Amino acid sequence: MAREEALKIGKVIADNWWTNNRPIILSKQHIEKQKAWRR
Repeated sequence: MAREEALKIGKVIADNWWTNNRPIILSKQHIEKQKAWRR
């Protein structure tokens, strides 16, 4: 497999991962901020 192909595939996988996980990451950060604020 060509290096360019591998990079393209890797970018697609990374974009898909980020799209799927970003809401989870953001909600975790939001929960942490709320916990810190309540103390």
